[in-house]
This record gives sequence, C-alpha cells and structure tokens, in this order.
Amino acid sequence: MARVSVSINGEQRTFAIHNRPITIGRQLDNEIVLNHAIVSRKHAQIELRGRQAWIIDLESRNGVTVNRLRVKEEQLNDGDVIGVGPFELQYEDRAAQSVVLDDSRYFPLATEVRPVKGHELPPEAVNLQEFYSIAMRLNQVVDFRELLDLVMEEIMRVVPAQRGFLLLRKGEELVPRVVLPAGTGDVAISSTIVRKALEGGEAVLTSDARLDFAGSESIISANIRSAICAPLMLQHSAIGVILLDSPGREQFNMRDRDMVTAIANLSAVAIERARLTEELRQQGQLRQNLERFLSPNVAQALARYVAQHGKLWEAQEQTVSVLFADVKGFTSLSERLSPREVQDLLNEYLHEMTDVIFRYHGTVDKYIGDGIMAVFGAPRLPDEPVDDQHAMRAVAAAIEMQIAQKRLVDKWEPSKAFTIRIGVNTGTAYTGFFGTRHRLEYTAIGDTVNTASRLESAAEPGSVFIGEDTAQMVRSSFDLQEMGKLQLKGKQQLVSAFKVLGAKK
Repeated sequence: MARVSVSINGEQRTFAIHNRPITIGRQLDNEIVLNHAIVSRKHAQIELRGRQAWIIDLESRNGVTVNRLRVKEEQLNDGDVIGVGPFELQYEDRAAQSVVLDDSRYFPLATEVRPVKGHELPPEAVNLQEFYSIAMRLNQVVDFRELLDLVMEEIMRVVPAQRGFLLLRKGEELVPRVVLPAGTGDVAISSTIVRKALEGGEAVLTSDARLDFAGSESIISANIRSAICAPLMLQHSAIGVILLDSPGREQFNMRDRDMVTAIANLSAVAIERARLTEELRQQGQLRQNLERFLSPNVAQALARYVAQHGKLWEAQEQTVSVLFADVKGFTSLSERLSPREVQDLLNEYLHEMTDVIFRYHGTVDKYIGDGIMAVFGAPRLPDEPVDDQHAMRAVAAAIEMQIAQKRLVDKWEPSKAFTIRIGVNTGTAYTGFFGTRHRLEYTAIGDTVNTASRLESAAEPGSVFIGEDTAQMVRSSFDLQEMGKLQLKGKQQLVSAFKVLGAKK
C-alpha cells in the first residue's frame, strides 16, 4: 500500500496506509500526532476507498490543503503534499516499506530453510494453458494499482518464494510498488543482482549467491541464498524489475526462471498500457475542467504540463490585457421575458462571445451574470516566450464581439434586442490558479483588472473603450477616438480613455 511521510521535531517519520483509516491531529490517540496550536485535536484522516487513498478534513479549525489548495475531501495522487497546520505530509503511491538496494544489508532471511513447494510439482504442471490463463487475467485489468498487485500474486502463485518485490523506474530511482509479504519496516535487497538484471536485460537466477557472485565480498559476507531477478522489458529498455528470494540453496530452477521471465515480459506491456490509460484519463479529466474557461489549445497545453510536472505553476506577475463585456439594460430585458427565455438568450449570447474570445486565444476568466471577464496574454507556460500581441488580440476580439452581438440580435425578435459595452485595459496583473480542488479558477487580480471594469462601465452602448496603455500598443492597427480623461468609479486619478472606431483600412 501507499504511505505518507512527515518531519516531526526534525525526525522524518513514515506511516503506511492500510485498510484502517489514519487519523491526524494534536491529540495523542491519533496515528499521526502533530503537536501544534493551530492543529485541531482531530484534524484529518486518510482512508482507503478501494485502492485509492483519500484525505478528509474532520471539520478542523484551520482546514486541510492538498498542494496548497483547500479541500474538504480529496483523492490523493503520487507526490501530493498535504498541509495540516505548519506540517507538510508527502503522499507516495508506493509500497509502504522502504526497500534499500544495498548488498551489505541483504542479510539472511529470518526463517527456517525449507524447500519451495513449487518444486514438488511435475514440470508439466505449469503449461502453456496456465500461461495463457495468466495472460488473460492480466489483460483484463485496467487499473494500474490493481494490475501491479495481480502481477505479483500470479508470479508467486506459480513460483512460490518467501519474498517478492516489484520495483518500477521513476526517473533515475527504482521505486518499490509491491512488497510481499507486506510490512512496515525497512527491507534490503541486493543491488548487485538487480543491477545485473537491469544492465543485461535478462533474468538472473542464483542458486547460492555466495558462489554465483563470488566477486562481491559484501554478498559473500551477507550469506545471500536463492534469488530470481527478472527485468520488466519494454522495447529493449527495462521499466523495472521483479525479484523473488527464499532462504536455502537451489530453491529455484531454470523452469522457475523462465516462467518469471515470461510473465515479466507480458506484465511490462500490461503495466505500460495501464499507466498510459491512467495518464490519459487524468489528462482528459483535467482538460475537460480547463476547457470550461480556457481555449482548447491552451487547455491541452496546460493538461500536458501538469502531466509532465505533476502540478500547476506558481502565480506570477505579468503584463496582460483584460476585457470586460456587459449587456446594457439586462434587468429590464429579464422583466419582459420568461425565465426560460432569459436562460436561452443568455446561453446563446455567452456561447457566441466565448467562441470569439477563444478564437483570439483569450481566457474566459469568469461569467458574472450577463457579464464576461476575459484575459489575453495569460496563462503563459513557464517555458513559453512573452506574448507581445495580447493587446492587439484583445481589441480585435472586442470588435468582433460587437459584430457577433449584432448578428444575434438581427435574428431575434425585437423584444429580445439589447446592446453590449466593452472595456479593455492593459497593464501588470497577478495571474494564477486560485480556489480549492473542487473549484479551481484561473484569474487575474490587480488595478489593471479594476480599470478595465470601470472602462466597460463608462463605455457607450455598442462601443469599445480602451485604456491609454492599450491604445499605445494598438494605435498602428486601429482607428481610435480620444475620449479625454474620465473620472472612473473607485479611481482617485483621472483615466485617459479611447474609443475604438474600427481596424485601419
């Protein structure tokens, strides 16, 4: 099962996640005791639902965060950081036990030497029909965690051993995903045997490691017994290893090695398939959520970034162009129409406006009743160049929104007619993802945003008003009419405003 780690009084502690919930809090009867004034007595708990771990806030005073986003309850993914008061708990989707690749610590197993029962079976007991049945069972499983458990269950069923390990590569590290039998203490395996299997790309069978690896003094002194180590090969590259060991000499034979190798090769393909399926499912879910307010191409890029890095990037200060659009006289319009007519009208209007914003690579920040806030020039992935055309695209989108609105009104009956006004402002804003895991929104905050809203309020119906910085960036492409300095609501200083007359001929 998985585990969580936390530093308590300078000591790194690790807790295995089992079927029984793990409680977290200040009170001494919690499994994880975090003694701090802002930690509640019973603050949170981690529980398993099927094979998934969840964190639940137990109505604590100061709340629980996952990756710095406040949650009530949330499914945990590998690498998530749980915040409880000043403490950070690292969730790891790996075997609860720490597996160390260290020859000097690979001591004799604390058990009696006994023959492995599998060797009492005649050679034909595990035949092609058995292997076919194993393949069918593995191929029917799509859940990644369930598949890893099943792989080891099948291997240790046909090749019984005292211990079994399945380790997968994660960057340069070999991460233990399944350890049988399960436990909580540290366990050591031979780095020499594992390295030989990985580098050679072939299974290693040792009847007595003291003899088979005579060149390694640490193995000799450790008195290693019998072991099989098979790499999980995928397109000439090992994605991990499976290791079996038992005390006593000659506990495994060539048939055992061949069976482990065959199942390992079959498992590597199934594991990669399940991993990609899980990754695509997560990307699809994230992209679906992001496409509610981001253009599809930006949402796809964001989903790809999160899949690669496992998190969203930090909020940042950058120069953007902010657009506000609002329906003039929507309240009186609502009084004349039925609620259903208002809903249909508003949905069609917002759909048309959003399509225009997306075409110009803008981000729909939010819908405010009949109003729309959009941001151009953000979000920008950390490795992307600075966008110097956001003001041009924002103004071009504003003009096309006015055209699209007139097109809508022309096809409706006169009682549904309305006009919109739009304000655009360019400047520095603080942009990033804000909210909770259940309601996460990308937004921009700052004076630039407030000024854009005030420009929209001051604009004439059917027009587009822009600020001075926006005007400086677009005047070469658009005809502008200076509206003088306006006293905008909530602004102490006068603001220069310009009316966009259209694109230059």
